[in-house]
Amino acid sequence: MFAEAVLKHRPSDFIVREAMALPVQDEPGPAHRYLVLRKCGYTTTEAIGWIAAKLGLRTADITFGGLKDEDGVTEQLIALPATALSDEDTGCVLSLTEADDRRLSLWHHGYGADPIAIGELEGNAFRVVVRDLGGSPAERFSALRKVNLLFLNYYDTQRFGVPGGPKRSHLVGEAMLAGDWSLALRELAGLGAPESDAAGAWTGQAKRFFDSLDPRAASFFLAAHSSHEWNTALAARAGEVFGDAALDVEIDTIPYRYARCGAAAAELLGNCREIPFVKRSLHNGLITAKTSTRASVVQTVVSVSGFGPDTEFPGRFQATLGFFLPSGCYATAAVRQLVSYIVHGAP
Repeated sequence: MFAEAVLKHRPSDFIVREAMALPVQDEPGPAHRYLVLRKCGYTTTEAIGWIAAKLGLRTADITFGGLKDEDGVTEQLIALPATALSDEDTGCVLSLTEADDRRLSLWHHGYGADPIAIGELEGNAFRVVVRDLGGSPAERFSALRKVNLLFLNYYDTQRFGVPGGPKRSHLVGEAMLAGDWSLALRELAGLGAPESDAAGAWTGQAKRFFDSLDPRAASFFLAAHSSHEWNTALAARAGEVFGDAALDVEIDTIPYRYARCGAAAAELLGNCREIPFVKRSLHNGLITAKTSTRASVVQTVVSVSGFGPDTEFPGRFQATLGFFLPSGCYATAAVRQLVSYIVHGAP
């Protein structure tokens, strides 16, 4: 919940489709098979682990362009060795349903010469239902059709923990970076993450547990720490630009400093277009670091439709938002700030 809106009340309220332009051919022959992974209730790493076990592959054999949350209905491309499946397997090649809100399926997409690499993803298209609207915000939403939205490009709360769990994954990364692997293991065991049960049961040397993980999973915790550092830097710059007009909020124990309107976000963009980001990863037992930049403010056009009585919250209203974001941006961060602007009367 944020301000006067509820997000992700149910998985179908948050639909994500990945945008990636890959050279694909229909006929077998290339080394890699591309498939569409449709899922709900699973993290990308959980889904990859299940697919690898089902097909007798290493998780490293399956590549993808980005992570998709478990608390929504998501669709993304993955690549695996073409020999892992028969060329006669087309359509839905694998599926798993544990419950209505916990399911996945894998669909044939085509063939290509190369695996999919992190960073190749152009962005994601979103369809998000905003619920529990009332009062003035509901009236303002009802009048909207398209919004030219500028928002602060924070890493949102899902970067720091799983739904319903403590938002402390950045503390795992912080302990890893400090070389305190025992603390990192204890923090991970308490996260409720897919790796937490195994971490809690681990009896060997703490660092060896992290070395045993898929490097992409282990590196996620370092990335969470870097993301928290970056958020702190953005909040500091926002404080310098906004002064007393800054809006300080806390969501799931994670602090944020927002603008009160899109015009203020544009002012921040004019003062600080990018902020350095230190990307850290764990591979072959070693932590490496590479510095890049991340946009401080992102602009997108949000289409507003489906405004009407809320089907889940009687006496309240809902609206459906459609928009596209570049890779690495968080739809929930965008929507929360849009709602905040509307609450304060100036989207």
